Amino acid sequence: MTRILFFVHYNKYDGLADYVLYLLKHIKTIYSRVVFISNSPISDEQQDKLAGLYDSIIVRENKGFDFGAWKYALLKEGWDNLAQYDSVTLMNDSCFGPIFDLTQVYTKMEQQDIDFWGLTNHRHTKHGMHGTRRPIPEHIQSYFLCFNKNVVTSQTFQKFWIKVKYESNIKKIIEQYETQLTPRLAETGFKHTVFFDANHFPNIYNDIPFYHPDLCINNNIPFIKLKSLLDFKLPQYIIKLIKENTNYPVSLIYEHMIDIYDPNTTLFIENKLIPAQLDAQLTISSQKIAVHLHVFYLDIFEKYIAYFDNYPDELDLFFTTNTEEKKTYIQNYMQNHASANRVKDIIIIENKGRDIFPWLSIAHHLNTYDIVGHFYTKKSLAADDEWIGITWQQDIFDSLLHPIAAIIETFRAKEEIGIIIPEIPRYFRTSIALHFFDEKRLQNLMQAIWKKMSCKKTIDFCKLVTAIMPCGNMFWYRPAALQPLFNLKLSAVDIPTEPIPPDGTILHAIERIMVYVAWNEGYDYRIMVPQTPNITGFMDNILLNTVKTSRTYKTGEYILALPLIIKKQFKK
Repeated sequence: MTRILFFVHYNKYDGLADYVLYLLKHIKTIYSRVVFISNSPISDEQQDKLAGLYDSIIVRENKGFDFGAWKYALLKEGWDNLAQYDSVTLMNDSCFGPIFDLTQVYTKMEQQDIDFWGLTNHRHTKHGMHGTRRPIPEHIQSYFLCFNKNVVTSQTFQKFWIKVKYESNIKKIIEQYETQLTPRLAETGFKHTVFFDANHFPNIYNDIPFYHPDLCINNNIPFIKLKSLLDFKLPQYIIKLIKENTNYPVSLIYEHMIDIYDPNTTLFIENKLIPAQLDAQLTISSQKIAVHLHVFYLDIFEKYIAYFDNYPDELDLFFTTNTEEKKTYIQNYMQNHASANRVKDIIIIENKGRDIFPWLSIAHHLNTYDIVGHFYTKKSLAADDEWIGITWQQDIFDSLLHPIAAIIETFRAKEEIGIIIPEIPRYFRTSIALHFFDEKRLQNLMQAIWKKMSCKKTIDFCKLVTAIMPCGNMFWYRPAALQPLFNLKLSAVDIPTEPIPPDGTILHAIERIMVYVAWNEGYDYRIMVPQTPNITGFMDNILLNTVKTSRTYKTGEYILALPLIIKKQFKK
């Protein structure tokens, strides 16, 4: 059998993911000829990676999506040349795989008395797509289509492709082409079938590859739709099934999803939690590690030093503070402590911008290190509440100071990790405190900062339910992961004067944007927890806030909030 494959690639950030290379490498031998069509730019370096995986390459604008690419390539190849092949396969890169042997699929399907086939079908529906009344006919789903020679040489097939328009609306592509190609050919008399027939499962949602990827795995379908990991409620379960039932390297899934989709989305796809190994010993290697501590409250400063005294000698310390008196106190206090010889500098910076402005002000010192920890002597917003103050501080200590060995080892073992943040402190996880933040105003401010940094990745902060952030603005990071923030070069003019409001300023926006900046720079994140929980508090907040739409819920929330509101008003 002679077969030709037309494979369509597109990457919104002009990348070339490793899962695409893996896919082509493991299916290329099936075909006599592979035409690689990229609807996004391909650099020379990327083309080198593709070497040996295609016979012809076409790089074009993303006009008409995959159907536009297939039309362009089919016409470029020419109907006479296509007639030389026993079959023509159309495929796009919207799937991970092959997770099962595709050769066996071809063997099974080519033994049948059919004219064209695919892997899965969409059942007939009386209702149309969202916003339309036009019914959806049963059709083979277009991520994988295979046509025999008698179909390819027919006038029906050729006229269909000639009439395809380079639509800019994906819904039109689906309505006019994907859903219509199968019935058009069937009306002409061509016989078709699919490897996995949705009609055998009438009681489940008709778009099986998107909404039932577990069913696809259990029935040996070679490919898993990328977007099924977004639509399926428990995507980590699907990845677990792939691990247990196939030899597919799931790291390819993580790498691509983390690169393309924002941190809130990938929180549900990959486990981001690092359980603190409090008994682990830290050994410093060739990596340079530093800690920055902004000192405002001296009593909290002393608590930090108790931890720093146990750190290895190779870990450097930088202190910032706001007065000469505090600097002198720090110098005198450190004389009697083991960590004194690790102090590289004590820098005085005016009392402005909480800890963020001092941190950004000495970034040129910290950016010479491989890994940096940023901390400050924070006291809770409700400092009069002793329990809140103690638990807040202790949660940070337990998450970011005590388990330093686990944190540094994570950076060493995983170069893709750019920032490690603490789990949400107990105060925020057991109260309604987060709901009083002016998130809408901050989201707009975050968007403005994102634009000012000229970030290459796109995100709509106004659509985020909860920002994944280092609560209290304390975290560990690779300087390269946050470089756009340092490039902002904020000055004292950009920072509100003290005392700053409890929320809603550029400082609070920067606090919430850290993880997303790291993502923009190609890095992932992790959440350090003092024990091994089943679910992170960020998931709690995302899931909780997602259902906060009913009037009943909002009324109940207000009633629960009344004691705190009354308490605040009474104090005023």
